[in-house]
This record gives sequence, C-alpha cells and structure tokens, in this order.
Amino acid sequence: MRQARLIATGAMLAFCLFALWQSLLLSLTDRLGPGPGFFPFWLALIGAALAVALLITTFREPADPATDATPILPQGPGASRWFAIVGALAAVTIAMDFVGFRIAMLVFNAGLVIALGERRWWLIALFAVLGSFGVHYVFTHWLDVLLPDGRLGV
Repeated sequence: MRQARLIATGAMLAFCLFALWQSLLLSLTDRLGPGPGFFPFWLALIGAALAVALLITTFREPADPATDATPILPQGPGASRWFAIVGALAAVTIAMDFVGFRIAMLVFNAGLVIALGERRWWLIALFAVLGSFGVHYVFTHWLDVLLPDGRLGV
C-alpha cells in the first residue's frame, strides 16, 4: 500500500505544481480584488504542501512486505465499477456540449448514485436534481460562473 500511496501522492504533487504554474499565468489581483488566478494559486499551493507532507510521512513509515504486495489498481468488480465511472465522466464531458450542464449532470448523478448502491428512488432523484439544477443555479446566479447550456439551451 505504501507504493500506491507514493504513486498517488506523487501524481497529486505533479498536478498541483502544474496548476500552480498555470495559475501564475493569470493575474492574482485586479482592480476589484482577487483576480482569476487567486483561488487556483492558493488551492494549488495548499494541495502541493499537503502532498509534500504526505510524501514525507509515507517515506518515514517502515515498509511492510505484507501490504506492499497488494495490487495498486482495483481488480474484479471494483475495477469494472471504477472504469465505468471514469467512462461516464468522459461521456458527461462530451454530452455537456450537446445537452448542457443540467441535463448531463442530472443523468450522471442519478447513474452514479445507482452504481454506488443506492436504491431509494426519492434519494436518487434528490441527489440528481440538487447536483445538477442546484449546482447550476448556485454557479450561474450566485458566483456568476457560466456553465454550458448546450445546443438544446437547457
């Protein structure tokens, strides 16, 4: 498990350093306050610091041959569920251009909750609606962030 944690933390550190570099290409401030690079900069910096801290603690712990023999990636039903979720994320990304954020995320959220084992229809519907229409409302009306409406205009 130590090897898996080192690989995952190293990948997270690389991602945070890349995000930090990209955020420095944007202005950190503008005349009204924080600029477009402000939040990505600080989030990437905090993520990089936490990744370094986790790398240090992982290197300090002794190697355990019993847990190091376990595979890094899931196998069996867990692997198929993992690949299905990643594939669904890719499909949602493509579908957003056509059907918009709200419909794409509605279908994805419902499918995700069902794939994770929930069977109560009211809970599935609540999560799907709040995770799509609710998130769209918060981002577009409160945060003034544009999300894709798609070709259908929804």
